[in-house]
Amino acid sequence: MKYFLSLLLIFNTYAQENLPVENEFVNFNKIQKVLKKDGLETAAKEKAKQAKKKQVDVDAQKKAFYNTPAGKDFWHIMTQYWLVKNVGVLKWDFHKPDFGVREYYAKFLKEVGYFGIKFDILYLNSPNVTHFGFPLSTNHYLFVISVPFIRAMDLSKLQISLLLFEDLLRLEDQQFIKKFDDETLLKLMNSNFYKKEFPKEEFHKVLTRFSDVVFNSGFTFKDQFKTTKKMDTILKNNPKYWKNYYHLLEKIDSLTKGNLLYKNYSKIYPAPELQLNWINPTTN
Repeated sequence: MKYFLSLLLIFNTYAQENLPVENEFVNFNKIQKVLKKDGLETAAKEKAKQAKKKQVDVDAQKKAFYNTPAGKDFWHIMTQYWLVKNVGVLKWDFHKPDFGVREYYAKFLKEVGYFGIKFDILYLNSPNVTHFGFPLSTNHYLFVISVPFIRAMDLSKLQISLLLFEDLLRLEDQQFIKKFDDETLLKLMNSNFYKKEFPKEEFHKVLTRFSDVVFNSGFTFKDQFKTTKKMDTILKNNPKYWKNYYHLLEKIDSLTKGNLLYKNYSKIYPAPELQLNWINPTTN
């Protein structure tokens, strides 16, 4: 009996010291309140966390709205904007004839060993720009060519393709892009003007440079020599193409000397007469 009483005393003492006992019973109501409070605090913290994340996402989207075009998109956007801005001079907004050049030129490129080239052709109803190539993105180019220019020389699909190919070689050599100031381009490409003033001065400078190169300054004698000699090297593998290129240069030389509408051609593409001399087999 003494042993039993001693054991009961020990157990009762342990229970009082270690178990959450109130009046010899566990107070489940208090525990539920504690658990409920913990749950609400956890939910509140999670809700605040989600709200903060949502606000960060909203701010990031808002800031991204002020991004300037990345390098791969910059020239595409600027070229399109320039074309729209100069529609009155270029006159590309007209019912365009189908010369069948697109399919022919695609085949021509493959035959001279150029693959993976994406291109668009835009016909102009104006002699103000005879032909020109613009960069859009990697291996993607826009070629513009004048319908009056084509008709004035009665150009064949092959000869039109040769003009476009000449423009492609200039683009591959980045002769057009090199006409622009690097510092100005860096302020417009891959930058952000969130809570800053839009770089309108640099934007205007690029558009002005577009017009200057296309309408006035064009390419240098060094640029032209490099392009003409590369044309000569590539086309020599195909006598038909080479002869048509030489004949094309003769046509251009004759046109620019005899037709006042095209007197400025040599300002953009220097000296067709010199081009003939550079590739003339009897003088080289």
